This record gives sequence, C-alpha cells and structure tokens, in this order.
Amino acid sequence: MISKARHFACLTVIVLLAGSTMLAQQTVQSRTVRPAGVSGDLLDIMNANDGKLDTRATSGKKDYVGMSITIDAGGLQNIIGVKQDFGPWATHFPGAYKVEVAESPSGPWMTAFEGAGERGESRVEFPAILARYVRITATATNPTYRQEWSVAELKLGVDPGQTPRKISARPPDRGPETTPPVTPARVLKDLPLATDNNLETRAGSGTPNYEGMMFNIDLGGEFELSRVVQLHGRWAEEYPAEYKIEVSRQANESRFREVWRGQGKAGRSVARFEPVTTRYIRLTALRNRGNNHGWSIAEVRTNRDPDVVDDEDDERLNRQIRSVTSRGFSNDAAVADEKGATRATSNKANYAGGWLQADLGGSYTISRVVQIHEPDREDYPRRYKIEVSLDGAQWQPVFEGRGEPGRSGASFAPVRARFVRITAIAERDAQHWWSIYRLKISE
Repeated sequence: MISKARHFACLTVIVLLAGSTMLAQQTVQSRTVRPAGVSGDLLDIMNANDGKLDTRATSGKKDYVGMSITIDAGGLQNIIGVKQDFGPWATHFPGAYKVEVAESPSGPWMTAFEGAGERGESRVEFPAILARYVRITATATNPTYRQEWSVAELKLGVDPGQTPRKISARPPDRGPETTPPVTPARVLKDLPLATDNNLETRAGSGTPNYEGMMFNIDLGGEFELSRVVQLHGRWAEEYPAEYKIEVSRQANESRFREVWRGQGKAGRSVARFEPVTTRYIRLTALRNRGNNHGWSIAEVRTNRDPDVVDDEDDERLNRQIRSVTSRGFSNDAAVADEKGATRATSNKANYAGGWLQADLGGSYTISRVVQIHEPDREDYPRRYKIEVSLDGAQWQPVFEGRGEPGRSGASFAPVRARFVRITAIAERDAQHWWSIYRLKISE
C-alpha cells in the first residue's frame, strides 16, 4: 500500500504499466492519509498518530493477543489499506493480526485482512471498502522475538477513484450477536435480576460452593470501561472471597482477556482497571468465602452508570474546580456548582472550536475527565479533545475522542496539571447544542 520511497500515485502508475495484479485496482487518486483519531488497548495510544517515529504506542506486555487499535478516518472513505510503522522498534510486530472495517464504532465490522505481521512495518492492501473506522487486532504473538507490540505511526490508504464494496447490515456468515454461551451449572441463577435496576432482587449462586461460577453481561455495543461494581444490596455479606473480570469485544470464548482480579467486599465490590474498549463483561468467582455465605448480586454497574461515576470513592478522588473560563459557552460556572441542576451551554449547534477551561487552583495528578450532559443527554460533541497545562500557557494534549450520550468520559495516562481545557473538534449535528451540567476531574 505505502512505499518508503514513492507516493501512492507514482507507485500506481508504475504497477499498472508493469501489468501487476497486486495493485491493479488502485487509481491515480489513491493516497496515504493520517488518521483523524486513534483509540484502543495499547498504552500511550496517541503516540501512534503524533507524526513522530521516535514515540510509540505499546501493549506493555508480551501477551497481547486480543488487544486492538481502532483508527478513525474522520468520515466515510474508500479504505484500501493500513500500515503500522514500527519505527526504531522494528521487531515489535505482532505475530499475526487481522484488519476489520466499519462505518460506525458499534459495527457491524467487516474483515478485510488476516495474516502475519512483518518486521519494520506491517502493511496490507485490499480492494476499496466504504468505511470510516479501521480496527487492527493482534491474533498471535511473535514467536521469533517475543517482545511487546509497539506502533510508532499508523497510516491509512484511501482511493476515491475506486468503486468501493459496501458493508452489509450484518456479515452473511454470522448469526445474531449473543452473549457467549456458558455451561448452565456454572452460571448464577436469575441473571436478569442483576440488571433490572431493583436492589430488592438478586442474581445468586444458591449455594456457598460457587467457585468457578460466572456472570456475563452484554453492553449492546462497544464502550470504554474502567470500573465494574457489584452491589450486593441487602445480601451485603454474600460477596466472593476472590473474583476476576474479563472483557471481550466479540461473543467468542477465545477472545476474553482478564483485566482485573481481587477480593470482594461487604455491600459493594469494586473492580478498577485501565480503560479498555469492550462489549462483553464476564465476572467469575475464584474462591468461596466459606460454608455460610453464597454469592449474590443485586445490581451490576459500570463507570457508564451515574450512581457509579458519582459514588463516594469517585467523590473522594475528584479535584475541586476553583474557577472556569470558556469561549462559546454561557453560564460556564455551572459546571462547578455541585448542584447538577444548571448547565453551561453553547446555545447553538455550531460550536466547533469552542472550549471550556477549568482551573484546579494548584498542581494535581489527574487521569480522568467526565462531562455530564444529563438531563440534556443528546447535547454532546461528536468529537472533542482535552489538553492540560501547569501554567495556562504551555498545553499538552492528553485525549482525543468521541462524545457520548448522557456523559462523555475521557481517561488517559496520569499527568500533573492545574488547568484542564476541553475543546470541541466537531459538532454532533445541526440540531443539538453542547451542554455540560457538571464537570468531574479526578485521579
């Protein structure tokens, strides 16, 4: 797809003259483009799109199977390929990987390539597919070098001159998405009661011998997850001695990977982990507490639920906002009034470039920023970025991504900052404003 010495157009002409079939479908309009945004499981993911070959996004571990990167092309494009440039980390390529494309981050996803990685750079080309998002998933580790998976830079190949393939509503070779099947004897009883928004009902083991029992949750789409909470309700003492959390983007047993394990606690068991993008969650009990207590879950919550984001642990970690300034907002101080009944708002749907800046009054470590749009849950930016500063003059980008209904949560590597600025990159549509009822900045 991408030559180290030539532009797409030059390469196309040479190949066509030579009669090659590999790039025969490319036209003189084909070109290489930088992603509009990147996200995924790798640490320091923004380094894969900063234009620098001496920085990298990395898996942080040698067992990276199932980890993935999602590239946003910024709009529907005729996607014809993708390149991973490994820069100075030439041997940090995946043993094998697959490339999927989609029009929406929630899918459906169409597989465009599956194969081995290559030293120095892994690039793949395919006939044009009309898509916006490209997902690269590692399917095997590198048996030769046994190193991390590192990516210095990502590039996309597009070709407006081709007639693209379209992604069907659902790939023909797959049935409906369902939660992964598990053996009934190992599943908690009355599972729907753990997600019925009623603390007076419960899913339960029905026995104190529940080691190995599990509970699966389908979020209905892919979301960023960093916390799973079990509310044990009036069965406060029925918590597991030890349990683990696994996640997967696909309804496939082999795709689940562990993100947390630890002890349960009376009343409320909380699992916190590094942010991951997932659709499926699995809770598995690893150890019983004894012969007198079963395992009961009145409700399961995640960081996407208001009563988890606003729980006492988060309140303890939240940084107090001393003052607020903005461009393009009215009533900006409402985001820090702790009432949640008034809002800062753009007052118009054309707000790209507008920003809101919070002053924490001193230097603190932060790693998460949450915009609460409720009750105007649809008033969120389609895309936004977060920058931080110690002096209000030198700014460091720490996040870029999509807004979400109800609340837009951004997690990033811990950084010291006094000032936090949120800037809208793109409006959601021509009807909705940008509204923030409350802003939470935490460790």
